[in-house]
Amino acid sequence: MYRSHDAFMSWTEARMRAARDSKFRAKLSALLAEKRAAVAAFIEYFYRRVGIPPPAPPAALAVGFMSLFEGVQLAMLSSPADMTPDRAESVLTVFIDSIMRLARLQAAGRTHS
Repeated sequence: MYRSHDAFMSWTEARMRAARDSKFRAKLSALLAEKRAAVAAFIEYFYRRVGIPPPAPPAALAVGFMSLFEGVQLAMLSSPADMTPDRAESVLTVFIDSIMRLARLQAAGRTHS
């Protein structure tokens, strides 16, 4: 997702238009709701598999994940020397791996309590 520059630019332009045009905002919001629901479903699945409740509502976590990915993409486009594709992948991996490790530690703590 974060490596597709053309798609990202289109999404960014759409978000900017949505900020100025309430009718367009409603249409974009519907599209983003579908995307967010898919990410939230994956988050719910992960926490269910780990056996603990998510630390926040899955829909809110989905917004956070999507924002993180979009921020990394923006950094890649606006500062390519600072945020190379390899560095972007490393940064995103650190965040996601950290969340997964924390969830597994919390789940292990619950079984030993």
